Amino acid sequence: MIYLDSSALVKRYTEEVGTDLVKSILLTSAVIATSKLTYPEILSALMRKHRAGEIAKKPLTNIIERFEKDWTHVLVLQFHNDLLPIAKTLVRKHPLKAADAVHLSSALWLKHSTKTDVTFVSSDSTLLRAAQGEGLETTNPEYTEV
Repeated sequence: MIYLDSSALVKRYTEEVGTDLVKSILLTSAVIATSKLTYPEILSALMRKHRAGEIAKKPLTNIIERFEKDWTHVLVLQFHNDLLPIAKTLVRKHPLKAADAVHLSSALWLKHSTKTDVTFVSSDSTLLRAAQGEGLETTNPEYTEV
């Protein structure tokens, strides 16, 4: 199973380093999971790019429509109380931002609850180190070729 955080999934909708690998992962993986937190994070990232002049209004509308259509095909993990003790442990062990702790605790909860291997995909090196430290396989789309 593949867990994509926002820094990885946004590459599906914008051309940047790692876009080709993320698109390949999405085409070849049976199950893609992410946190519900990803939804506002992706929209926020797209709006920042629009405000910075990197995405024009019409393409932005099309990108958001594509994202929302894709969202219905993703296993969306809720931020529920079972994640809180995991997140607490993670922020004590690793220098994680709050949102990163939510993503990593979601992926770890998924691994433990499904008893399935989870590959954690992110472009954040600190988050990836923490994921590796917690026993997850990891992929950084910015440093991996298709």
